[in-house]
Amino acid sequence: MSHYVKVRQFVGINSKLMKSMRLVLGKNGLSISKVAILIGGPDWPTSVLCGIMRLGFFQILLGTVPVVVLIAPTCLTGALLYMASLETDTGNPYFPWAGTVSTITASATAIVQFGAMIVAVYYLEQTADKQAADVEAIEDDQEVKDADDKAAHLKRCYRDVTQWTSLPFVPKLLIQTSLVCIVTASYMVQLFSSLCFTPHSLTDSIDENLGGNIANLFLPLGWVSVGLFCFSIILIYIFESWGKRKASSIANGISISTIIPEQRESSTSEQDRFS
Repeated sequence: MSHYVKVRQFVGINSKLMKSMRLVLGKNGLSISKVAILIGGPDWPTSVLCGIMRLGFFQILLGTVPVVVLIAPTCLTGALLYMASLETDTGNPYFPWAGTVSTITASATAIVQFGAMIVAVYYLEQTADKQAADVEAIEDDQEVKDADDKAAHLKRCYRDVTQWTSLPFVPKLLIQTSLVCIVTASYMVQLFSSLCFTPHSLTDSIDENLGGNIANLFLPLGWVSVGLFCFSIILIYIFESWGKRKASSIANGISISTIIPEQRESSTSEQDRFS
């Protein structure tokens, strides 16, 4: 999906962090910084970013091979936990030492995984600081840059049209009602939780405690609190949709006569600066 501008914009392909990552991962062979990023970063996002940046497939696979350093202690911990659960015919642990050793290996696993992440962050910061010129030399994705500029302008327009002192009566009513609903729902749950929900824990049986119906978790007052919460979200969505339509009208330079009179002058000057 890297050919979609929205995808590249979402991951911040033009950011300093992404450029630093591209600079490190784009080098051939194995290096501590390259390996640390590939095995210290979150698995799926790191792999996806490598694809979006069009990095060499086989070079990335090569740099990921040392992940065995993370996998080995994890597998060992799982094996020892299983061994610790085994019992003899008399009920005694079959491997009485396995529980203690599994705790040690679990600690080692956490240290290795956390350490790899710390090393990755360290080398990214080092690259951004000490190779700043090389990072800046990487060209921006022009399509993403244009989209970022447009989004920033739209955000400024949205901020202008949603200024509280300039909002019309209906949008003000929407946001005030939404606030009242969410605050009421929150206090209902916090102060009257026993009247809103049937007491139930993760270890309780749904069949025995709730009569086999998960909806029985909610008491009448609970349904009211959930309804208020949902109604608040709907009102917020309506308010934001209204604001985005107004902001789009200003950003696109159309329907200027229909925007809030108090915002015309500031919005026009904002658009002039953007142009």
